Amino acid sequence: MKNETFLTTGNTVLLALAKGVCPICSLLRAFQKELIERLQPTAASTACNYHAWAIATSAPASSAAEIFLAMLRVTSSGDVWNERIDCNLCGSIREHEIARLREFVNEMQRGRFAQWMERHGTLCRFHGASLQSMVNDEDARIIAKVMKSSEEQLEELLESFAAKARSGGHAGGGILGRAAEFLVAQRGLTR
Repeated sequence: MKNETFLTTGNTVLLALAKGVCPICSLLRAFQKELIERLQPTAASTACNYHAWAIATSAPASSAAEIFLAMLRVTSSGDVWNERIDCNLCGSIREHEIARLREFVNEMQRGRFAQWMERHGTLCRFHGASLQSMVNDEDARIIAKVMKSSEEQLEELLESFAAKARSGGHAGGGILGRAAEFLVAQRGLTR
């Protein structure tokens, strides 16, 4: 995968533009990683399954232990365990996602950005659909074209990978991660 970064002056969506990667997913992946690594014990009183495991495997050990102690104390204070809990991290990530989507919409007003997206851009299905509902008709056409091109390119890469895998070769498995992202967006995003 050849990365072609769009030259810019510090705007986060622009800095995340690379051929073959959804820029919104890329920003959310980085935000989520930093959020977990820098998480303070008082910042997470509840966590979903995915983020509890992410804390256990990625947060500094002393922070993870304090976070889980705080969560234990909240749930053992007489509250009835509920399968449907609101995850503090999911809420923060959702807020970040909305801000990045709005930033993308604003950037679509710039001709160079829209042209680059039309020629080289990639969007996952979820963020592409979200963006289409937020932009004017011309920008929605560009986003639809980007999504169609991304899907066609991914299908070609997956067919090639599947043929190699059937004959025993497994090199190039990163395509499976790209496929998962395209189909359902960045891991750890609850819908």
